[in-house]
Amino acid sequence: MLSQDSKIIVVGGGVFGLSTSLWLARAGYKNITIYDRCPFDKNFYNPSNGCDGASADINKVFRMAYADKVEYQQLAIEARDIWQAWTETVMASSPPELPEGLTPEDKLLHVCGSYFLDEGTVLRGYYKDSLAAMEKTAPEFRKMLFLKLGKDNAAEKARLRKISEKWVEKYRVIDGINNGNTNGFIDIQAGITIADKACVYARFLCEQAGVKFVLGDPQGKLSSLIIEDDGAQKRVKGIKTCDNLSHFGDLVIVAAGSWTASIIPEAHLTVEATAGTVMFIDIPKERQDLWNKFHPDNYPVWSYRKGDGDDRISTPRTKYSKDPIDTVPLYGLSRMKEVIAQGFPELVEFGFTDSRLCWYTDSPDHNYVIDYVPNYSNSLFICTGGSGHAFKFLPILGKHVKNQLERVPDQFSAAWKWRAAEEGKPNNGLLEGETGPREMSRVEMADRCDFKMEKVQWK
Repeated sequence: MLSQDSKIIVVGGGVFGLSTSLWLARAGYKNITIYDRCPFDKNFYNPSNGCDGASADINKVFRMAYADKVEYQQLAIEARDIWQAWTETVMASSPPELPEGLTPEDKLLHVCGSYFLDEGTVLRGYYKDSLAAMEKTAPEFRKMLFLKLGKDNAAEKARLRKISEKWVEKYRVIDGINNGNTNGFIDIQAGITIADKACVYARFLCEQAGVKFVLGDPQGKLSSLIIEDDGAQKRVKGIKTCDNLSHFGDLVIVAAGSWTASIIPEAHLTVEATAGTVMFIDIPKERQDLWNKFHPDNYPVWSYRKGDGDDRISTPRTKYSKDPIDTVPLYGLSRMKEVIAQGFPELVEFGFTDSRLCWYTDSPDHNYVIDYVPNYSNSLFICTGGSGHAFKFLPILGKHVKNQLERVPDQFSAAWKWRAAEEGKPNNGLLEGETGPREMSRVEMADRCDFKMEKVQWK
C-alpha cells in the first residue's frame, strides 16, 4: 500500500518523471529517487550535449486549443498560470539563487502567439472544433483567438489592431504559405516554452522539495527491473543499474518515454516509440535583420497541416545510440523545404544545418498511459504515452499522476488507464509492426546534401 513513507524509484528524468516527483514530494512523500542515464546535472537537458529524450529540446509549442478534448484544454489553461509564475520567479532571481544552467535572462514561456494553419479557405475539423469548445468552456480565452480564412480578414485585423499593431504584423507573417490559401487561427495567449531551461528549473524545484537524483552512465542507467515471481503474481522489488548495483523500493514508476516498452515488455501494445522530424536553420549572427524578424517578440510559432500484430518492440535510434542515426526521413524534410520556400524565402539561402529525430511515445488514442501495470501487485507503475503533446503540462501533470497513484478518480482516470491496441479498432498505427510503412528500414532517409534548399524546384 502506497504511503508517504514508501520508497519510490522513478526511472526517467524527463517531463513525466520530473512533474510526478515534484507533486509527490510537495505532497509529503519523503523518499523519491529519479534515475536517468543522461547526466542532466552536467548537460542541462541540452540536445546538443548528448540528450536524446523528447523532453530535452530547444523549445516546445505551448497551446491551449484541443478541439473536443476539453479536459486537456482546461489543463493547459491551468498550466499556463504556473508557467508564467515560474518565468516571473526565474527572471526576478539573482544568479546565485538559480541552479547551474539557468540565468535570470532565461524566459521559460514566451507568449509570442501560436498560429494553427490548414490548407484551403474553409475552416473545418480540428480547428473548427477547437474554436467551438473554447467558446463554450473558456469564452475569455476564445476572445484571444483570431480567425484566418484566406486573404480577406479585415474584421480580425481590426480586432487585433485594438490590442496592438504588433499583433497585426504577427497575423500577416504566414501569408506566403500556400499563396495565402489557408485557414485557421492565431492564439495570442499561446507561444513556446524553452524546453531545456524549463527542465533544469523543474529539476531544481524537485531537489528543493527533497527528491534525490542518480544521473549518468552507468550509475543512473537502468539495466533491468528486479522482479520477484511466485507464479500467480509478480512484484517489482527495485531496479538494477549498469554499474551492477541493485536499488530496492516499494514502487517503481517507469517514466522513460520512448524507452518504456523496452523496460516493460507488456506495454508493447500500449505505447510505441515514434519519431518526429526536426530540422534546424542557423541564421548567421551578422544577419541581425533576420534575428530581429524571427525573435519571439516579433514572430509567432506556427503549425501547418497539409492534407487531411506483432510482439516486436519499437525502440529509438538517435545520434547517441549504439547504432547512431544522423538524418531524417526525406518525405518530412521535403515538406518542410516546400513550406519554408513559400512562406520564408529569405531563409532558403541558409539551408538546414542540422537534424534530429525527436522520439516521443504514441498511445492508441493520444491519451497518456498512467496506471499500475497489471499483474505486478501494485509495485510497477507506467507513466508515459505523451503522443507529442505533453511538454506544456510539465508544471501541472504530476498533480493528476498523483491522483492515479493514490487511486483518486479525476477527469483523466478513464482516459489514462492501462489499455492495449486492438485489431479492428482505431489504434494510431500501434499494430503495424515491422511490416508497416513507418518502420525505419522502409522509409527513404535524406542525405546531408538534401539539407540544401536551393536544390529543390518549387512549383
